[in-house]
Amino acid sequence: MDDEPFAVGVRRERMTEQGDVSQPGSERSSGPVPFADGLVLYEEVEAHIVRITLNRPDKRNAMLTPVMNDGLHQALVTAQDDDLVKAVVLTGAGSHFCSGEDLSHTPVEEFGLGRGNRLPQSRRIRGISKLEDAGNALLFSDKTVIAACPGGAVGLGFRLALCSDIVVAGESSFFARPQSRIGLAGLDMLLPVLLLRLGINRGYELLLTGRRASAAELHEWGFVASVVKDADLQDEALRYARAIAAHSTDGLMIGRQAMRMFWEIMGLGQYQAFGRVAHPLFTNLFKERAHSANIREALDHVYEKWADLGFE
Repeated sequence: MDDEPFAVGVRRERMTEQGDVSQPGSERSSGPVPFADGLVLYEEVEAHIVRITLNRPDKRNAMLTPVMNDGLHQALVTAQDDDLVKAVVLTGAGSHFCSGEDLSHTPVEEFGLGRGNRLPQSRRIRGISKLEDAGNALLFSDKTVIAACPGGAVGLGFRLALCSDIVVAGESSFFARPQSRIGLAGLDMLLPVLLLRLGINRGYELLLTGRRASAAELHEWGFVASVVKDADLQDEALRYARAIAAHSTDGLMIGRQAMRMFWEIMGLGQYQAFGRVAHPLFTNLFKERAHSANIREALDHVYEKWADLGFE
C-alpha cells in the first residue's frame, strides 16, 4: 500500500476568548482526504471537528487487513497532529459501522499462514503486535473520539467502538464479538476495556456467547451514550462533537493524558503483553476451515451451535 500524504494545510478559524480569528495558512481541501486507496476517508466537518469514515459500504465496511488498519491509523495520526482538531467522529459509510475483519484474508494469512504450511510463533506474535500497536492508537488517542455506529458493529467493529470515548448509535444498531466462537472463547485482546465499559458479568456473558446486543440494551448498560433514529445518527454525533469542541484545546489534551494514565493503572499494557502471546490460538479457526470449501461455510457451521441455543 502506498502511503497517501496528508498535504492539505488550511485556513481555519481559531477560537479565542475575543472571538474568531482567522489563522493564516495555505488553502485546505474542501472534500474528504483518502487513505488506504480511499477505503478510509478523512474530512473536516467544521471548525475543530473532523470525521473519519470507513469507506467500504459494499462489504459492510469489513476491515481489509492490514491496509485499512494502516489507513485508519494514518487518519488518526493526522487528527492528532492538527492542533486545531478537538473532536473526531468515527463512522462507517452506508448502513453499517463495521462488520469486522474481511474473512477473505484473515490476519494470520497476512502474517504468512497458508494451507499446508506451519507459521512460526515468532511471526504470528510479531504480526499481532503490529496490529495491536495500530489498534491502540484509537484508545490512547490525544483527541476525543465519538463513534457514530450505524447498523452492525461486529468483531473488530465492536472493538473500534470500545476504544472510542463516546458511542452513539441508531435504533437498528447492534454490537457483537462473535470471534469467541472460533477458538478464542473467553480470550479477548481488549478484555479489560470490554469488562470495564460493559461491566464484568454482562461483558463476559456477551463475550462467551458471542451474541448480538442491541443499541437499546447497551444504552441501558451505560455503554451507548445515546440512541436515536437511524436518520439522525450523524447529527447526534455532531451534537456531542460540538460539546467537546467547546472545551479548550489544552484542557482536552490534559484530559486525554489522564485517560491514558487510567488505562495504564488498570493494567491494560500488561494484559496486552499476555494477549500477544495467547492470540496465536486464533489459528484454531483453520481446523474448522479444513473441513469446508471456504471460510464463510466454516463459520456458518460453527455459529449454528449457538443459534440452536438461542444466541443469535
